[in-house]
Amino acid sequence: SSLKAMQVNNLPGKSLNILGYGVSEFDAQAIENGVIIKPELIAEAMHKLFEKSLAGTINSRRVACSLPASRTFSRPMKIPLMDHEAIMDAIHLEAEQYIPIPLNNLYLDYEITHRDPAGMELLLVAVSKNIVDSYHRTLEALQLEPVAFEPTINAASRIVQMMGVSQSETAIIVDIGSVTSDIAVYDKTLLVASTVSTGGQNMTELIAQQLHLSEQQAADLKDEYGISYSERQQRIIDAIKPSLDILIGAIEKSIRFYAERGTKSGGEISQIITVGGGSVMPGFNQYLSKQLRLPTQNLDPWQTIKFGQLPVPNEAERAGYIIAAGEALVNPAEALQ
Repeated sequence: SSLKAMQVNNLPGKSLNILGYGVSEFDAQAIENGVIIKPELIAEAMHKLFEKSLAGTINSRRVACSLPASRTFSRPMKIPLMDHEAIMDAIHLEAEQYIPIPLNNLYLDYEITHRDPAGMELLLVAVSKNIVDSYHRTLEALQLEPVAFEPTINAASRIVQMMGVSQSETAIIVDIGSVTSDIAVYDKTLLVASTVSTGGQNMTELIAQQLHLSEQQAADLKDEYGISYSERQQRIIDAIKPSLDILIGAIEKSIRFYAERGTKSGGEISQIITVGGGSVMPGFNQYLSKQLRLPTQNLDPWQTIKFGQLPVPNEAERAGYIIAAGEALVNPAEALQ
């Protein structure tokens, strides 16, 4: 129920400087099952962003746009060496078998993640045409030029890659949204992603219910104390444990998948990288690290992507701009022309 925009001066050999950024809320009724059904509400929020909520300047009308990972399908594949046409035939067969949407209602794409004389590995990504087309129509009606669509977690992985995760390291990326969280394995490139139905808003609601607080009081308690060490720590952990358990279980499943799949790099998962507004809850990274026995840290690219003279958002707000920053760094040569 919000949209964020960011433009970064992404020129070869130059520092990454943010030219402008902003956020605007919109009525959640604008979107149903991932499809924009009330584009006028999105248009109203977009105008509000540019007229009242924009820091700096955004002067490009070309848009790289993120799609909710929960509304996309991704699947790793191993196939023999083949050309593009044969690859498309192979991913069509894979999609027909594993994706519960008719093929003619999907947009399909792929990324080759490894290639050697024995064959290749690739990541199949699919999304409903209804979703993409609704985004496309809305952007064009606003006189914006959509040039790329991708799942949110792909934008986060672009930032991870930019930050220079070691070629020998494999990481789990965890994007904590409001009501869903996306989990992906990153091994030189994004391998596979999944979504679970829990997020920051769910945790706030659990705190409110269990501790008999208003939702605003619960949000304030979560933001100030979270699950870091305090006299309230155990009560808050107990309250949100159902959400934490879902998240931990999903991360463990991704770790098992990676181990069972076998890797060309031969590396083991060495860290967890968290993104999204929900990831800055005090004590959250320490909790994941203790439960999963892996070092855990927030993705913090803001020493590389610089706000310069623009006002710097607070920590939670900065975390919420990771996806927009990832989209702003899409290589123009990779975008649709």
